[in-house]
Amino acid sequence: MRNLPFAVAVVGLVTAGATLAGSPASAAGTGVAKVVDNTRVQFNAASGKVNKIIVTRSGRTFTIDDTNPIKAGSGCKAVSGDRTKVRCTTPRNPTWFMVYPGDKNDSVANRTDLGMTARGGSGNNTIYGGPKHDELYADDGNDTIYGNGGADYIFSAGGKDVIYGGDGEDTLKAGYGNDTIYGGAGFDRIEPDAGNDVAHGGTGDDYFEESSGSDTLYGDSGMDEFHQNEIDGRGAQLMYGGADYDRVEYWTRTKPVVADADGKRGDDGQQGEGDSIGADVEGISGGKGNDWIAGTTGDNYLAGNEGNDKIYGYSGDDQIDGGLGNDRLEGGNGKDSLRGDFGSDVMLGGAGVDDVTYYDRLVTVVADLDGQSGDDGSQGEKDTIGADVEILWGGWGADTLTGNAGDNHIDGGHGADVIRGGAGNDTLDAGEGIAGGVDKVYGQAGDDVLRGGDYSEDDRFVLDGGENTEVGDNCLPGTRGSGDLVGCERSDG
Repeated sequence: MRNLPFAVAVVGLVTAGATLAGSPASAAGTGVAKVVDNTRVQFNAASGKVNKIIVTRSGRTFTIDDTNPIKAGSGCKAVSGDRTKVRCTTPRNPTWFMVYPGDKNDSVANRTDLGMTARGGSGNNTIYGGPKHDELYADDGNDTIYGNGGADYIFSAGGKDVIYGGDGEDTLKAGYGNDTIYGGAGFDRIEPDAGNDVAHGGTGDDYFEESSGSDTLYGDSGMDEFHQNEIDGRGAQLMYGGADYDRVEYWTRTKPVVADADGKRGDDGQQGEGDSIGADVEGISGGKGNDWIAGTTGDNYLAGNEGNDKIYGYSGDDQIDGGLGNDRLEGGNGKDSLRGDFGSDVMLGGAGVDDVTYYDRLVTVVADLDGQSGDDGSQGEKDTIGADVEILWGGWGADTLTGNAGDNHIDGGHGADVIRGGAGNDTLDAGEGIAGGVDKVYGQAGDDVLRGGDYSEDDRFVLDGGENTEVGDNCLPGTRGSGDLVGCERSDG
């Protein structure tokens, strides 16, 4: 969030002691297994032959089984009667093993409870990780890689590869071919590349990086984020959120962005970019330019970030955050929450019960719901709050907040505030106040509910019900502060 309910983590790429700078040369005609660094085992499969490699472990001993002969190197012994199998025992408790297939259509299966580094050769390889963290690399063939359990790092290179992350928090990176990626369960980081890739997040909260290719991305279930980080907007991305709350982020962009979650093809992103945001995406964030952002008929979170943005919620109960700049925020139908941030903002609620908030302001705010242009916000800010806004929230300063002829809810927040309800049946809350400060709440016309401060026993308030009516004003002193009640017919909260 920044503004949103998300947190993104990057999985470590290389386990200590398992750095992969390139595949060691395979033995010609015969594979070689050996113990390295007292805790790791390495196997280089035979070149020129199809290898089917299975690795198991018992205690400190690894068993490597292939379809071709294996030479027992340092720390390893041949299995009597089986030239295709060796056992390697590490002097200390084992931590890792490494497998480098040959140049044909090979397969590797990790059936141990330790992590594995495996890098395919030039053939079409199939690689199976184990239940722990594996580091699995495709090469120039058309490879299929299964991470299975654990937080895996899987990297595609050339070719048309298929990657399955499986359970765990995986980092899945496409190569320069047209790849297909399935995240599986857990939080996955999915990074397409130069090819035209297809990626599915699977279950869990997933993070998608943009690439220079034209990719099709499916969030599936979970709270997913599509990060459009290419500064120049290369690549046309199709982004489908799936179930749960999903969002598209353009916050690194410096040029204007047009983005809406209407599901139409090719109408989103920078000029000429051709992104497509699915109608099942709920959140959109703009960048540093002057952006145009719109929601759907559902509930949306829309943020402009920097720039002079125009943001439209349309139907649904929306949360709209303008960010820095002079923004125009329109809630549309539904119960909307509008936050302009610093800058001269126009905030219009539309149909439904809408609110404008200054809750995070540390300085004094003067704001009213009369719809007049440029008379709201902190000193010199010149916000405009529409008369179709019903709820107003103050911040940490000594605010002056005023309602209109409708039924309003005004909360002063922190600080020694002055609140006036105007006509209508209003709910006016002094807020938490400040120790030693005095909140003044005036109901004026209408049958109002007035609440005193709750900050501390030193918090003072004045509750003035205003004009008497048949029903009368209900003044509630609050739980901790003390003060004066004026023109109050009731105190029965």
